[in-house]
Amino acid sequence: MQHLLDVKDKNGRFPNEEIKQNVNVGRNASADIHKYDLKDLQHWIEKQVYLNIGNFLLGVAALGIDACPMEGIDMKALDEEFDLREKGFTSIRAVAIGYRTESDFNTTDKTPKSRLPESDVIIVL
Repeated sequence: MQHLLDVKDKNGRFPNEEIKQNVNVGRNASADIHKYDLKDLQHWIEKQVYLNIGNFLLGVAALGIDACPMEGIDMKALDEEFDLREKGFTSIRAVAIGYRTESDFNTTDKTPKSRLPESDVIIVL
């Protein structure tokens, strides 16, 4: 939290010290609620990561890069490969990015996309 605060301060995100401290107190209070009161810190962190993954997917798509979020991979192996635990981190999810090839059957006109109808997905209240 302190590193995040320092980076944002360096980037000029806080017009004055009072706002900087209020942001810091609020951010820590929110995390502490999940850590100590709700005791769901890991679950909350994973939801925060999913929010960021959604933005990341939109961003790379805007750049013409394909992406695929992945679950069910060996996170411990990923942590070891990038020395994440030694750096104080652990992996939660992974996103593969790259460019598709024309030989990929999903990119050809021969394989149409299949989507549920809107009425199966959207409920109008």
